[in-house]
Amino acid sequence: MSQPPADVDKKNGPPPEDLDSSAGFSVSSGSTSGDNQINPHVREEITTLARTVTGISQHQLQPIEDELPFDSDPEMDPRSGKFDFEKWIHAVVSLLNRYPDKNPTIGAGVSFTNLNVHGYGVPTDHQKTVGNILLDIPGLIRNLLGHTKQRIDILRGFEGLVKQGEMLVVLGPPGSGCTTLLKTIAGETHGFYVDDDAKVNYQSIPWDLMHTDFRGEAVYNAENDIHFPNLTVGQTLSFAAQARCPHTRFPGVTRAEYAQHMKDVIMTVFGLSHTENTKVGNDFIRGVSGGERKRVSIAETVLSGSPLQCWDNSKYERSGFCNGFGICEDGEVEYIQRVLISEWAI
Repeated sequence: MSQPPADVDKKNGPPPEDLDSSAGFSVSSGSTSGDNQINPHVREEITTLARTVTGISQHQLQPIEDELPFDSDPEMDPRSGKFDFEKWIHAVVSLLNRYPDKNPTIGAGVSFTNLNVHGYGVPTDHQKTVGNILLDIPGLIRNLLGHTKQRIDILRGFEGLVKQGEMLVVLGPPGSGCTTLLKTIAGETHGFYVDDDAKVNYQSIPWDLMHTDFRGEAVYNAENDIHFPNLTVGQTLSFAAQARCPHTRFPGVTRAEYAQHMKDVIMTVFGLSHTENTKVGNDFIRGVSGGERKRVSIAETVLSGSPLQCWDNSKYERSGFCNGFGICEDGEVEYIQRVLISEWAI
């Protein structure tokens, strides 16, 4: 049996003077004989591997500020005119994956059972117009005489489960309760009532707690667009980005810089850059078009970064989306992909 070299300790390995300083780990440089002799070619490969590992470690310690390409690369700058959304997404995902502890992803699912929702009215309730306004006079007289309104059931015995990362499509004709279901999940229950025995749970968070302590984590995007009409599109989306700016951001990026960059990205993705200084407007104040106003609503919801979002007929303005996204009737999938990808990165 061959004996180990005299200058190699059996327990602690070679002495410090025999360590290859460039390799960063123990490689005996003393002259040996027999089976303990290291092949020079193998020794060279080990040294090269050690230097590679050392280089990777030093790269991981490099400050992330030196790797942010959003200002130096025109394809990452949404204001440059050469913005590449897919390249931007890949860069953001790469940075988030490098620091998962500092940038945790937030998800939410929802389950509901025995969901019963009702309101109060009269069976003859109808949409008031100039032609039928006189038909409402008998109802007004009954109300003055103290007649109570009748209970009207909207949702009866609904149950379902939507896991984190899943999408649920709610289909139904007008008046079937689609909007009521979405509003109930999002906590927008003004005007109707949820039965006490209904159970709605958001991944172990009960309904009442979700909509008091975590209101921003479940949002409802209404069919009708309601904004501050005198604010510009840029001001509206800038406020939305600042209101939901995360506490943990990339090192060296201030709150204002983060909000400004995300606003610019979302405006470019949704084709709103040219409307930045235009008022949002409404039916009485002139502003952006109806399709652009709908896109402002969608962009505002996307900037919220909420893990649970309820969209109520968000694509009825076909012409606006065809102009903004370059998609028309067959572009539903691409539209949904853009919304989901944008949400994931924020």
